[in-house]
Amino acid sequence: MANKLVEANQPRFRSRFAPGRMRLRSGLVPIYVPFLFLIPAFILLIIFRYYPTVSAIYHSFTVWDIPKPGEFVGLQNYQALLSDPVFLQSITNILKYTIGRSLLTITMAFIGAELVYNLTNARWRNVWRLIFTVPMVIPQTVDLLIWKQIYAGRQGLLNEFLVGIGALNRPYPWIGRPDTALWALVFIGFPAVAGFGFLIILAALQNLPAEVNDAALIDGCSRLRRVFSIDLPAIRGPLALILILSLNGGLQQFAPMLVVTQGGPVNSTMSPGYYLYTQGFTYGAHGYASAIGTVLMLMTLVLSIFIMRARYRRAYDVAI
Repeated sequence: MANKLVEANQPRFRSRFAPGRMRLRSGLVPIYVPFLFLIPAFILLIIFRYYPTVSAIYHSFTVWDIPKPGEFVGLQNYQALLSDPVFLQSITNILKYTIGRSLLTITMAFIGAELVYNLTNARWRNVWRLIFTVPMVIPQTVDLLIWKQIYAGRQGLLNEFLVGIGALNRPYPWIGRPDTALWALVFIGFPAVAGFGFLIILAALQNLPAEVNDAALIDGCSRLRRVFSIDLPAIRGPLALILILSLNGGLQQFAPMLVVTQGGPVNSTMSPGYYLYTQGFTYGAHGYASAIGTVLMLMTLVLSIFIMRARYRRAYDVAI
């Protein structure tokens, strides 16, 4: 009797969710309607991202002084860049800054994420995660101005500390000498644990299977050995992503040079981004500035492709 009742109810269940009825319901909304909601986003993307990029590439081949139309000059701007000693020095400076800054931030973010990940107390884990995340909301300009005072030659916090412990006999001009100014910018924010990279690495570590770590501890694997044998190979994808973002941000960096050193002393901290800013907005050479921006874009693109190819060469996983 029960089986007959079930069989009697089955056709009604099927008719309610029949494929034809589902198609009818989905057909009430035309297929193009969802794309209509994307039109405003595409318009903003084209206006503020794609159009400026195309315009910069085009005007890099011109002598352009806004609001006058650009005069096409071919590759003259790029030829001038190759013989411009300030631009060539800025390329050297930014490569040193980007490599040093990327190594520092990624290393410290990984150490901080590992320390938080290995905390056994969930409450303290959340507390330290909050402590390392809060500095992200501080405006960058405020942070740079604070560090400018830390590096100050007289009454700077760093000099006062080093003189107080006997490491220095007198205050040292950290951002006033060409041999130390660039590295002072690299170490801004030290220990540089807080940041986007810290959150990515911590999330990647928390997604690792707990069974793997438990098995490693049972087999006698120390925590330090586990970091190099299990954790690092397992989060290669997130590390590649952080490296790409760090290199892209470093090559385009100009805020520390603008706020802290103004490109000095003697162009020792001049970056292509800051040089672009001065050429475009101080001297009005917008075509020359567009050429600098195009070179920066190509450098960033080449580095990103190189990192991605190195990441996925002989890779058995493609997850980032």
